[in-house]
Amino acid sequence: MHPPSASAGGSRPADSAPGGRRMAALRHRNFALFWFGSIFSNSGSWMQNIAQGWLVYTLTNSTFLLGVVAFARAVPLLVLPLVGGVVADRVPRLKLLKITQTVSLVLALIFGILVSLRLIQVWQIIFLSFLSGIVSSFDQPTQQALLPDLVPREELAGAIALNSSTWQGAALFGPTLAGLVIAFVSIAGAFYANAVSYLAVIVALFLMRGVPERSTAHTTSGVLADLRESFRYVGHTRLVATLLALAALASIFGRPYQQLLPVFARDVLHVGATGLGLMASAPGAGALVGAAFVAAARSIDRKGRVLFGAMFVMSGSLILLAWSTHFGISIVALFLIGLTSILFSTMLSTMLQLEAPPQMRGRVMSLMTITMQGLNPFGAVLAGAFATVVGTPAAIAAGAVVVAIAALGAVVGAPHVRRFSSGASRDVIRSPADATTGD
Repeated sequence: MHPPSASAGGSRPADSAPGGRRMAALRHRNFALFWFGSIFSNSGSWMQNIAQGWLVYTLTNSTFLLGVVAFARAVPLLVLPLVGGVVADRVPRLKLLKITQTVSLVLALIFGILVSLRLIQVWQIIFLSFLSGIVSSFDQPTQQALLPDLVPREELAGAIALNSSTWQGAALFGPTLAGLVIAFVSIAGAFYANAVSYLAVIVALFLMRGVPERSTAHTTSGVLADLRESFRYVGHTRLVATLLALAALASIFGRPYQQLLPVFARDVLHVGATGLGLMASAPGAGALVGAAFVAAARSIDRKGRVLFGAMFVMSGSLILLAWSTHFGISIVALFLIGLTSILFSTMLSTMLQLEAPPQMRGRVMSLMTITMQGLNPFGAVLAGAFATVVGTPAAIAAGAVVVAIAALGAVVGAPHVRRFSSGASRDVIRSPADATTGD
């Protein structure tokens, strides 16, 4: 991949020099616009997530339907990001993001209007959640593929960490804002607030200058041909295949603790709803610290070693959470889980971005969206079912062991990942066109 030009990042060439000032990515105008817009937008998204769950439970008193609504949004994320990645590689990414963000605004507005008019029904919430998942299937790969066009290559890890921190940071105060709005305004007010928050990103996108139209020349091949090309590329690029496999295993076996936190709060630690709120915020705090560390670091060259180290510490922290009966220890474990999770996801995303050629970047990142988001609900179902047999602590600990074994297996069997550096590609095969003879 060629590093983006100074105009793409909106800064002087000298700003792109390695060893520059800390938080260097924010010195690039286009990325700074996107980052600040995302802070507002993600805060609104957290407000809607909380309001939507409260609305469903108020209407139905059913925990099952809470799961159905979450699953409805996850279903499109299992398949459609592949199509979203193809589209992100074929059309101007800024224009596509303007469309997806506008559609998301409209969906939030429809939510608010239906609630205000007291017309909202559960089937409408499920349907709107499904539509939201469809939009995210195009929006998420496009956002990920756009980042390398906003900052120079050597600052990509910091940009990805800062971009991730907008969601984690919003997790600290978005739910609190939602509670205040629901209590003092209305449930509909939270949906309206989310609709308004999308304007921040939309305005930021319109203010960007010098961003490449697309990463490759216009292609006349069909969508199915592009999909086959992406699978062929992954199959013949060991680094990408290994990273996606690790992402899938971490998502299925490492992340379900989030859905099971209420069990720990009520039945293990006996801290009630207030304690649950603190437990839910602890990973976000850890993720913010991890994101700040990566963003402030002048250079993290041994990305593969950081990735594996994060997986091992994350596994140990999950085991600590599983067997802790002390609230303070559990908070520390959750903080470490959040910190190592952001290190893992940032290193993984950066390595994928640096390895994939520009014309393949959207499709590769779409596969990451599937592994990191689409597979998580299945992991939650699997962990929940296993927890009914062996107990919640044992189920979480078992998942942590799987993550640790996966990391150990990759350390031994995938030295190309461990030795990854920010220089030229490590794989023999450079593009799908070359991927005809295997490794």
